[in-house]
Amino acid sequence: MKINQIKLLMVCGLITSINSTMLFSQVTYSGKGDVIAIRFLELEPDIDTTEFEKFALEEFNPAFDGTIPGLKEYIAKSDRGIDIGSYTLLMVFDSQIVRNTMIPNKRASEWFSKIMEDQNLWSIWNKLGTYVTDGSLSNFNDFVKLQ
Repeated sequence: MKINQIKLLMVCGLITSINSTMLFSQVTYSGKGDVIAIRFLELEPDIDTTEFEKFALEEFNPAFDGTIPGLKEYIAKSDRGIDIGSYTLLMVFDSQIVRNTMIPNKRASEWFSKIMEDQNLWSIWNKLGTYVTDGSLSNFNDFVKLQ
């Protein structure tokens, strides 16, 4: 082998090694990390918080508790931190793949909608919409567990 061929092989090996390292180091984009989707709920001004909390405790949280495989979903209230007393809708997906399959492009997939319909969850979801301001459910961040 000529020296130029050896140098070329070494450069190709180095590039392959760097690319492989970069590929495997970006675990956040592997689709395997848990996703914690937080919807910051802002109640309508005339909503009684006791009534809303009763809805969360007796209707929403029990209805969504373990109903949809790969998703835990519930309403929570802040008791510490910078916005004590605020409410959020927490959606914990098993992975990015699960989240993206259920809700691609910010819209429920057909099979996810079917589960929601079969379990009569759309009516409860729509009832949540009567308690919160317009756009409240689209005020969100999705966090991917770094692993």
